[in-house]
Formats: sequence, structure tokens, C-alpha cells
Amino acid sequence: MSIKNIKKQKGFTLIEIAVVLVIVGILLGSFIGSLTQRIETTQRNNTKDQLEDIKTALLGFASAKGRLPCPAIATSDGEEDPGVGGTCTRQHGFIPGKTLGIDGAYNRDNLLIDVWGNPIRYSVTDSNSNAFTSLAGSGGMEDVGMDLLSPNLHICSGDSTLTDDCETNATTLIDNAPFVVLALGKDGSAFVTGVVSSADQIENAGETSVSANSAGENLAYTVTDGNAFVSKSYSSADSAAGLFDDLIIWVSPYILYSRMMEADQLP
Repeated sequence: MSIKNIKKQKGFTLIEIAVVLVIVGILLGSFIGSLTQRIETTQRNNTKDQLEDIKTALLGFASAKGRLPCPAIATSDGEEDPGVGGTCTRQHGFIPGKTLGIDGAYNRDNLLIDVWGNPIRYSVTDSNSNAFTSLAGSGGMEDVGMDLLSPNLHICSGDSTLTDDCETNATTLIDNAPFVVLALGKDGSAFVTGVVSSADQIENAGETSVSANSAGENLAYTVTDGNAFVSKSYSSADSAAGLFDDLIIWVSPYILYSRMMEADQLP
């Protein structure tokens, strides 16, 4: 190689290196963003499956016991409270995973948790003098009769300023759900520490503190204190609608009745 050719060889300029770094950064950012989105989508799909399993367990419990279980509380060790049903200690609490025999991850308070480590909420109607959680012969559903049963949990398509109802008929998805199962999504831990979120999510999580369990997580969780819940499509924090990542599931009372009739728990 001649000296003339050696002199002609040059390295990359700073501008060329900067351009390459920008392109690599864009590609890397796009890849990370896509991967993060895929992970969150998988987490949400897994949680939906988990809620479906819980719904199946609740319907199975009702078919076997003739009633729905009470919610668990932070100090009930994952069991319904009270353990014999009837008038529940709380209408709004947590899935009694131990009572239902659900396999999954539990926190130190023995509350069944979702993929983000947050306890899964559970609300049960207290209508007809707690008939839905009472045994037959003790004021249960069979004693009241299906014609008079009137579960009172409301699912709305948007925030409700009313404690126990949706704003209008147009925003009402169902007004007679017997139970609701709720996962608060990726930001669910905010509702343990009391960080304010969107109105729709506060409607679900509530602002009523549950007593801390000093023997467990020692956290004061929050649960709702009303009968209105919000169910709508996922939206991100930077969208016009604001963040909504709650996952909620319920059943029509007639599905519950039919399952119990098939099991001879209702006439």
C-alpha cells in the first residue's frame, strides 16, 4: 500500500458517530418500549385468566354451599370473615383464597395477590338482609325466594359521584350483580399507600382504610365503601382518558341462580 493511499484513509467524524448513536438509541428505545408493552399485555391477560378462575371458584362454592363466601380481611388469614358466612364483617374486602382453595401467590397477610403483587378485591351484595352469604334456613337465598332476591352491586362505564349507583341508565352496565372481583392493575400498590389516582380508579379502590395486620404486611389497605364500580377499556396515563388499568369481573345473578339450581341449592 502506498503512502498516498494510507493518507486517504480516515476514521468516522464526530457527526457520523453521533448520527449512528441516535439511530441505535431510537432502535433500542423502540425495542424496549415494544418489549415492555408485550410484558404488560401478558400480565394483563394472565390476570384476566386468574379472575376467571376465581369466578369459577365462587360459582362452585355457591353450588356446593348454597351461598356466596364473605370477603377476607387483612387479619382473617386468607379465609372468609366470618368463616360461617351470614352477615359479613365487611361487604367489600379481599378474595378469601384459602376458603376457596385457590392455588396462587399470597402475601404475608395470606391475601391472594395478582401478578403485580396486589391483593385481589372482592365485594359481595348485602341485599335481602345478607341472604346471598347466608345458609338456607338462616335467611339464605332459598328462604327469600328467587322472585324477591335483589342483589345491589352496580357496574358503570364511567365514574359515579353517587355512592351506590351509576350516574345514568346510559352508564349502567349492570345494576344487580351479586359479586364483583377486582384487580387494581399495575398501579394497584398506590392504593395501599394512599396515592391519589384517577376518579374512575378511586371509584373501584375506594378510600376506606382496612385495619393493618401487625403480624403480616402491616399495611392499611383501602377498599371501596359503595356499591358502584367502573369497568371500561384500558387506557394509558398519557392518553386523553387518563390511566385506567383496573380489571373487573362479575356475573349476572341469573347465572348464579342457574348454577345453584343445577346443584339443587335453589328450587
